[in-house]
Amino acid sequence: MGKASRPYPTGHLRLYKTNRHREGQPLVVQIEYVVNSVPVRRASGVTVMEQDWDLKANRGRGGLRPGYGQGYRAVNNRLMKRLDSLDEQVAHWCEEHKGQMTAEVMKAFIDGTPATRPDKGIDFREFVETHLRNELDRSKIGQSVYHNGLSAMRMFAEFLKSCALGTYAPDRIYVSEISTALIDRHIRWRKEIKDNSDETINHALTPILKGCQQAMIEGYIPASLNAALQGMRIAKTVSLQKDEDANVRHLSKYELQKLIAFHGSDTEARRKEYIEMFLFATYACGLRVIDIITLQWSDIDLDKKTLNKIQVKTKNRNVVPLTAQASAVLDKWKGRHQRFVFGLLPDDFNLDDTKSLYHIRNAKTRGINQSLSVAGNKAGLEFALTFHVARHTFAVLSLNSGMEMTMVSQLLGHSSTEITEKVYAHFLPSKLRDEVLKIDLPSL
Repeated sequence: MGKASRPYPTGHLRLYKTNRHREGQPLVVQIEYVVNSVPVRRASGVTVMEQDWDLKANRGRGGLRPGYGQGYRAVNNRLMKRLDSLDEQVAHWCEEHKGQMTAEVMKAFIDGTPATRPDKGIDFREFVETHLRNELDRSKIGQSVYHNGLSAMRMFAEFLKSCALGTYAPDRIYVSEISTALIDRHIRWRKEIKDNSDETINHALTPILKGCQQAMIEGYIPASLNAALQGMRIAKTVSLQKDEDANVRHLSKYELQKLIAFHGSDTEARRKEYIEMFLFATYACGLRVIDIITLQWSDIDLDKKTLNKIQVKTKNRNVVPLTAQASAVLDKWKGRHQRFVFGLLPDDFNLDDTKSLYHIRNAKTRGINQSLSVAGNKAGLEFALTFHVARHTFAVLSLNSGMEMTMVSQLLGHSSTEITEKVYAHFLPSKLRDEVLKIDLPSL
């Protein structure tokens, strides 16, 4: 009775000469599978002289002789490992798809992009980065979120490689190979090896988990797996000793006056200019640094005393009134630069070049914040002054002056009042107290 054939094809290593082969030249080692009597061959990336090849090595699968050189064992092991991995994948696929193996499917397996996989052989990192790009193009996210996402995926690839967790490549996995165990390992790697804070890790997980959500929508991973993945962020611990909103640094009117007084006596010309930009951002309803960088004279209507600008981060057009203080700063800058008010970009800069704008913003922000930090220290402030303090200063002083939350939200250019309330609601104790005292209730 003959030996029973396997229900799936197994791989071998073979040498084949072509008509172009010249004697004395090495031959390419081919990975070969025979499917329905049709040989499927792909180059292994290894070349060998014919006399250094043993057809019967590795139980007839083929292999290198010692004459190949000192590393022949390592090369043999690598080739066998690849064949064993392919055999395992093919066996598993054939078990689930009995009688459906074809030469085309086999080619896809050897090439590393099997079309029959649930994820169609799509790389996870590329899938997430494509999703990020699509979100950016639809203005769902801004440049900073996009580039932070790319950075997170580069770190994820480094994690796969350093922990030897890549599958078809050292730093790559397919979409359907994502798992809760892998994300848990990634979190521990970031904590223990990269010494990242919980907040940093959660930010880094955002593009990964959004990618998983999209993968579920497109049918590449089960909904149950996606649900488990979405719950893997590190839980925030509530501390009774620390107010979560304490990070909202702002200047009081007194501190603002101290900064203005220092500006008047400062002898460092560039630093004085950065202080003027900071003050203008405060006076012009809390502009972000990117909107100061990209502010054009065409955005300003001096007759109507309004600033009409598309905000870079949100892509929303925001119209704010120009106060006398804001107009006074603009008067200082009239005639200095033709296109951009504060001259932080060259006149011929293309604002649609978002990649260049992102890098320029980072560089300019660092320089501005360094100067502002020195200015704040010299002015006697108790914390490091940064440009974003201007935005907080406008919001807090406006709210404490009695401006309605919805108006502050509109002037800041927030997409919803919820964002404004989340950040600034706790700055209203005096206003809330005044409102409560207005209630005319009978006494005991």
